[in-house]
Amino acid sequence: MLVLAYTQKRSKGTKRKTRQAKALENARKAPRTFLELLHEANLESLPPHVPSYLRAAVGPPSSTSRRHFCSVCGFTAGYTCVTCGMRFCSCRCQNIHNDTRCMKCVA
Repeated sequence: MLVLAYTQKRSKGTKRKTRQAKALENARKAPRTFLELLHEANLESLPPHVPSYLRAAVGPPSSTSRRHFCSVCGFTAGYTCVTCGMRFCSCRCQNIHNDTRCMKCVA
C-alpha cells in the first residue's frame, strides 16, 4: 500500500505550496491570544444593558486571607520552602520542588 503512494505522480493541475503560503496557513491555524479573541468578538458594539467581559465589575476585596496553592500540583498549600519561599502541600511535593523547581538552589 505504501508503494502505491510513492508511485502516484502529481497531476499537472496541482501546485506545491510555497513557504509563504504554508506560513500564512499555519498562522491562521495558530492559537490566538485572549486579547485577539476579545477584539474579534467586538464587545464594544453590544448595547449597554448586555453584560460582557469588558463591563464586568470586580467585587470588593475579600475580608478573608488569601489562599495559597502548591507550586507543584496546585492543591491548597500549607508549607513554604525556606530557601525560595514557594509553597507546597506535602512531603512528596517538597521533594519534587527541591529536585526541580527551587530557584535559590540554582542561583
